[in-house]
Amino acid sequence: MPLLEIKHVGYQYAGSGAQSIDNINLTLEANSINVIIGPSGIGKSTLLNLIAGYLKPQIGELRMNDQPIQKASWQRGIVFQDMALYPWLNVSQNITFGPRMRKVPKQQINQRLAVLLQETGLEKFKSSYVYELSGGLKQRVALAREFINQPDILMLDESFSALDNLTRDEMHQILLELWTNTGNCVIVITHDIDEALYLGQNIIIMNGRPGTVQQTVTNPYFKSTFDTMINNSEYFSFRRMLLDQLK
Repeated sequence: MPLLEIKHVGYQYAGSGAQSIDNINLTLEANSINVIIGPSGIGKSTLLNLIAGYLKPQIGELRMNDQPIQKASWQRGIVFQDMALYPWLNVSQNITFGPRMRKVPKQQINQRLAVLLQETGLEKFKSSYVYELSGGLKQRVALAREFINQPDILMLDESFSALDNLTRDEMHQILLELWTNTGNCVIVITHDIDEALYLGQNIIIMNGRPGTVQQTVTNPYFKSTFDTMINNSEYFSFRRMLLDQLK
């Protein structure tokens, strides 16, 4: 059984006069990392908000584990570009906020926290407040805050777009390590074709007005960097094919 099924989903914002997305069909599995790429304004973030349960489709349905998605849930976490961290809490308190609110046993929370602090390189910052951190460190906190919940689905909405190249590369490695250790379903939105090629086992191409899924392709270059593929003509042919789909 697929983890997530999206069937003929459409959504229109009130007063907009036009559909944002239309006839979206997707099937995603557990233990997969999927990248959605497409031009601005074609409904990528709208689709994530529907999966998260923040919005309800006017047409079609979304199901997780064969159950309809009807409201927001910690089982479907989302990391936004602005991170939305709590400035009055320190790093550890930010990370553990969700399970503390759900009354998860303290020992279990502390065990998960210790592992995540180590995996994200935040151990020496665990008592720091988020306003004392760089943008890259804040994104580590935002990732850890969602992974500590052990969600079935984790979504990232342009989460790394504001970071410099070196910090973004570090975040890619941290994300892949966390995903490898949890085996959940990760969905990443990006405008960056090379980020999509590196992070995505599956690359989902959205385009059109209203936005729809044009194609889903299996990525043979998953975890391959631009630099390592510089002499690989097949890589650049595949990259060009993706770019042509986005025009």
